[in-house]
Amino acid sequence: MSAQPVVRLVSVVVVALALLLGVYVATTGATVAAAPARPPTTTAATAEPQPARWAPVDRAGPAFSVPQDLLDASLTCTPAVDGASVDPVLLLSGTGADPDEAFDWGVEPVLATRDIPTCVSVAPDHNNADIAVRGEYVAHAVRSIAERSGRKVAVVGHSQGGVVIRWALRFWPDLRPLVSDVVALGPPTEGAAPLATACTDTCSAARWQQRAGSEFLAALNSGLRTFPGIDYTVVTSATDAVVTPTPAASALPVGEPGGGTVVNVAVQDLCPGRPVDHVALGTSDAVALALVVDALQNPGPADVARAGTQGCGRIDARGITRAELTDGTRRLDVAGNRPTTPLPAEPALPCYTHATGC
Repeated sequence: MSAQPVVRLVSVVVVALALLLGVYVATTGATVAAAPARPPTTTAATAEPQPARWAPVDRAGPAFSVPQDLLDASLTCTPAVDGASVDPVLLLSGTGADPDEAFDWGVEPVLATRDIPTCVSVAPDHNNADIAVRGEYVAHAVRSIAERSGRKVAVVGHSQGGVVIRWALRFWPDLRPLVSDVVALGPPTEGAAPLATACTDTCSAARWQQRAGSEFLAALNSGLRTFPGIDYTVVTSATDAVVTPTPAASALPVGEPGGGTVVNVAVQDLCPGRPVDHVALGTSDAVALALVVDALQNPGPADVARAGTQGCGRIDARGITRAELTDGTRRLDVAGNRPTTPLPAEPALPCYTHATGC
């Protein structure tokens, strides 16, 4: 299959400033001359411990602000979720795209061929609105799917989708025993670098929140980033022009004390030099989706050796036709050009995120 659709998607995504956002901050090393030692400062301000800013990770989650009928209407599942024989998968799309636009032409068929039941959750304003509010939809979805299936829930999130599940797990502790896997494709763990310059005047709520240094990300990454009993797989691409710098911008800590099991993997770890843009990473790339399937069908996170290099000779996952790729690309282009509600600043965080509570 020609790589032209992939190349075209790169320019579309960059100009639109991330139809489906994700990012993460890189660290660099340098050798510098040692500065003369300074005597320690012993002021009262530095001697006193700072009060906790964010909610403790074990505080019970808040009641939902979204009406129950809207939460119920937001979740759609395949019939096999009821009494499922394997962990069902909740699919979470990124900024600007509803789940049908992102997944019904690629990810869903790939999982269906492996008899993996799926659900999708639709949030307001095509995921451009407040991500904290979207977290309520996701928390409701996890509880509902676990109850219907009688099993734990695996979550696959592209870009913002890989962030909002972590928000739900951070602030609703009862969800943690209900989730087996979190597979995040190009998530903005540390914020999207392009938004630092794009959101200087107005932006949608979700884009403000995905800027590096946002209050939303500070709250999200407070306490623990991962939780025990959950396997985390973060998939990135070295050629992702939206989530930059890679891979540090998306990575989760490995071996976090008290946290879950984490693997951070780039598609180029399997296929050196492979060009995969941000959109293809979460919708159609053969290697990225092979890692998703490997994580879902085996204990623990994805394993590079187990996933193998068989997909390196293909651009799109097996079963995605040229017509489906063309139509899916077109739908995502349209989604990226939809108007959003502009805000002059990042929305205030819910009171439940703060140490003082509500």
